[in-house]
Amino acid sequence: MDASTAVGLFLLAFAVGTYGSVIGAGGGFLMVAGLVLVFDLTGATAVGTSVVTTLCIQATGAYTYTKKGLVDRPTALWFAVGSIPVALLSAVFLADQIPERTFELIIGVLLLALAAFVVLVPSPDAPDGTTLPPRRGALAGAGSLIGVLSGGLGVGAGLVTVPLLGRLQQLSAHRAAATTTLVGTLSGAAATVGHTVVGNPEWSYVPFTIAGAVVGGRAGSLNAGRLSARVVLALLAVGLVVAGVPLIVSAI
Repeated sequence: MDASTAVGLFLLAFAVGTYGSVIGAGGGFLMVAGLVLVFDLTGATAVGTSVVTTLCIQATGAYTYTKKGLVDRPTALWFAVGSIPVALLSAVFLADQIPERTFELIIGVLLLALAAFVVLVPSPDAPDGTTLPPRRGALAGAGSLIGVLSGGLGVGAGLVTVPLLGRLQQLSAHRAAATTTLVGTLSGAAATVGHTVVGNPEWSYVPFTIAGAVVGGRAGSLNAGRLSARVVLALLAVGLVVAGVPLIVSAI
């Protein structure tokens, strides 16, 4: 690997780590798009490499947010009951079965659909101190859906979970983003095991992406609370469009 590739991987992961921690989505969709479009990895390899990297982003954010007291642990744990096993199985049996152009098209369309959802569907903004008993069945069922997206496609853990937690548990945008980092850490660990078993990650890239992700994730999570809920959602929508449109164009 030449120096320019190593620097490019670090900078990509740093940008994704900063952005992902701010919006609470991990940034896996941007990492997958960057690895496919810029570094020419196949879909399964990009997903496997991204999952390992974004696990570090989520873990870094979860640690910081937990110290701040923003993570709703019961909600995260019940969500993980559904997401962990499904993420593991999807990583092993789904990711490398999707043809390359079909993969890019599916991801691109999904990201634009999620951008429209973020913009058009209002999100409840409960006070930061709001805490409700976990809706166990609903959380575990929703976690199973997220497990398919995060384990098989490398996206969705934060993109869907942040607004979903706002609706299911009436969490504020900041608490939903913070709680999602713990959800993403748990399901991401399961997906990482699955992708490792089938040999999807490009391990020569991983040291550089992890280094950038950890530094960026730390910077993003320290500054996330300064942004309004409206700004967080706007950043999420913009990121979805920026990642989705090039993937669709490349597939077509």
